[in-house]
Amino acid sequence: MNFQDTRDLLWLAGGLYGVAFFIGLLKTFKNNFSLFREAPFIAISFGFIVHTRALYFRGLDVHGCPLGNTLERVQFILWSLILAFLILRLLWRLDLLGSFCAGLSFFAGWLSLLFPSLDSKYWLLENYQRLFSNPWVELHASIAIFSYGIFSLLSIVCAMYLVQHKALLDRATGKLSSFLPPIHDLEHAAFRLLLIGTLCLTLSLIVGGMHWLRHPEYVTSIKLFITLILWAGYCLLFFLRCSNILFGSKFSKASIALFLIAMLSMGFMSSKDKSSTILQPQQTSQE
Repeated sequence: MNFQDTRDLLWLAGGLYGVAFFIGLLKTFKNNFSLFREAPFIAISFGFIVHTRALYFRGLDVHGCPLGNTLERVQFILWSLILAFLILRLLWRLDLLGSFCAGLSFFAGWLSLLFPSLDSKYWLLENYQRLFSNPWVELHASIAIFSYGIFSLLSIVCAMYLVQHKALLDRATGKLSSFLPPIHDLEHAAFRLLLIGTLCLTLSLIVGGMHWLRHPEYVTSIKLFITLILWAGYCLLFFLRCSNILFGSKFSKASIALFLIAMLSMGFMSSKDKSSTILQPQQTSQE
């Protein structure tokens, strides 16, 4: 294994997340499994360090925040998810949440690595300079992807809420639900995550909008349309939750559905910024 190769490091990070996930499941379903009590958190922490190193090396390749293809965007979202969990764990000790985050990072991370077409080597193209021609565009993109990481954590919390809700309806405490926090704590956590994610996405739109007003040719119409639709969807979800119009299991299902839509739209979230940066020297020479 090459510890300076991005893909090798991403495979390793995914493997560490997988170890954390499976050990976490063993701890959940085996009451006497106390040999590796802190093993899931340790594995997640080491996985996050390796994950960060992988994105750092890819950032050196592309000369910017690595968000130029589907693999990079998926991995950055998963990195943001783990970062948000590590921050929340300082305030809210919930190992099962870490197991769910590790499981999602393991399966989604390795799945994105299985398809080489998702990792196009655009930085090897002729006349390539850097991914983002403007630091404000890079800031906009990184904040937007980080907000998707927050929304992914929101989806996990909502899934945990649905498990608790079903257990209460069935009047039975299952093995999994017994390790989850009270249902009202999950609901409050989901609301806070929705607030933070919506604020981050709004900030990214403000930063991106400032650049778009000066250079509208850098943004494709489909990207602008999808971004505004997703932002409007999360703002509407936040408004309905604040108004107590949408809450409980319906709110959780809507949050998960909206996040899945956001993930499916990632393939359309390309911009003209990368291509214009690559072609800029050639155009200048022609002039």
